[in-house]
Amino acid sequence: MIKSFKPFAVVAVLASAVSTTTPARAEWLKAESEHFVVYGDTSEGAIRNYTRKVERFDSIIRVFFPVQSDVDVPPLAIYLVDGRSDMRKVWPDIPENVGGFYTPGNERIFAVTGGRGSDNDHTLFHEYAHHFMRQYLPGAYPGWFVEGFAEFFATADVTVGRMKVGLPNQGRMYSLQGGLNSWMPMETLLRTRPMEVKGRGHAYYAQAWALTAYFMSTPERRAMLGRYLSSVMNGEDRVASMTTATGRTPNQLQSDVHSYLERMTYQWQNREFEPAEVKVSRLPASARDLMWLDLRLARYVPEDRRAENLAEAQRAYDRYPGDPLAARVLAQAHMDMQQDKDAVRVLDSHLAQNPEDALALRLKAIALMNVGDEEADQRSSLYQQAQTALAAAYRLDATDYRTYMAMARNRRGQPDYPTENDLQVLLLGSELAPQVQQLRFEAGAALMAHARYVEAISYLAPLANDPHGGKELDEVRRILNEARAKAGLASAGDEAPSADEGSDEATPTAS
Repeated sequence: MIKSFKPFAVVAVLASAVSTTTPARAEWLKAESEHFVVYGDTSEGAIRNYTRKVERFDSIIRVFFPVQSDVDVPPLAIYLVDGRSDMRKVWPDIPENVGGFYTPGNERIFAVTGGRGSDNDHTLFHEYAHHFMRQYLPGAYPGWFVEGFAEFFATADVTVGRMKVGLPNQGRMYSLQGGLNSWMPMETLLRTRPMEVKGRGHAYYAQAWALTAYFMSTPERRAMLGRYLSSVMNGEDRVASMTTATGRTPNQLQSDVHSYLERMTYQWQNREFEPAEVKVSRLPASARDLMWLDLRLARYVPEDRRAENLAEAQRAYDRYPGDPLAARVLAQAHMDMQQDKDAVRVLDSHLAQNPEDALALRLKAIALMNVGDEEADQRSSLYQQAQTALAAAYRLDATDYRTYMAMARNRRGQPDYPTENDLQVLLLGSELAPQVQQLRFEAGAALMAHARYVEAISYLAPLANDPHGGKELDEVRRILNEARAKAGLASAGDEAPSADEGSDEATPTAS
């Protein structure tokens, strides 16, 4: 049985990190580049410069981890908020100390950030580093490296014409000032995930950052790191793998890292990244009223707030007749209220005038399947209509992972599921969005059904090792262990990314 994962947000905690100084504007802009789509009600110059900045940051990560993709990877959507009130329009219960968040959900993959100032850069860079790892370097990494990787790159200086990486993280440095006796034992760090270290989360993140910075500081240490990650992802003991890779015991390594922090280096070079090509366009007037509601509906909405969302969506729909965004948002609000027939009615009216709206076609298909699941006598007919809508959505946009998820759902009840074609649908969707837990899990389960156990392990192991996961991943771990047993393996295997390629240009220097 396929388990459904509840979407979650990966958050970066930064007190008072959201700017509140710029007055709201009446016009939303959209800036498109190779790896990002940035939205904001700001000036054209500001959004263009911001998009080029995050493209420079992406380029910096690729200096250390050059990656290639066989698929046309969709750009990450970033939404620039203007104050905490905007943040709450997306996440009404957002904690006061959260300055931004990244959501790799079933319905949307996006980041929300204040967009201005060094604190907001740190937030976005941390979350984009997570996104980059999951998108381009998926693997069953130990928890400390997942968080250390994000923290290491989060402090990057992306000033035009200059690259600095590995700069000291003052917050993490402060957490480590108590001396070695106050540090978490290295063995504990190597064996656990942050959620498993109760009451010592700050120490975990600080030491994960310090250990990553230590390994990234020289080509020789990066080579050690590569050997260690390969060993761990091939199922070897995490502590023994570290000793083998470094030639140091855990206690000796702890002392090495502590000594490194006392004379910490960072890596820099004068580097002219080509200015990213950025296309800026103006969004319809409806964006002013619907942008935040659209994102709010893309996340989990508590039942007691769904009626209010529907009323807001209906007002906007009435205010902007014929507007595509208004129609889709109203349909989504109806679906949240389990009023799927009403959603189909809204979408049919919209599609009559806009037959090539791939997003609306996908939503219609999901609403039809929802109705079919409730009305057994109509299920076959409704699922067939949904299949037709999904085929049209796919023809219009083959890069939307959500369409692949819906196509798999449309087939799941059939006695021959998963066929080879069903498997390919899930694998293609997972290549487009490997960070989406539900999709990756379903691909792994389909591989299991085809007795492709080693491949299933490569899909399931990163999920099982997710440092942010909890008990909801118990089923993943159960199936992973089943895959290991059927493959005749004691543990999962995967290939570590190279941390050496492309890094010779970065010169260590004293900070």
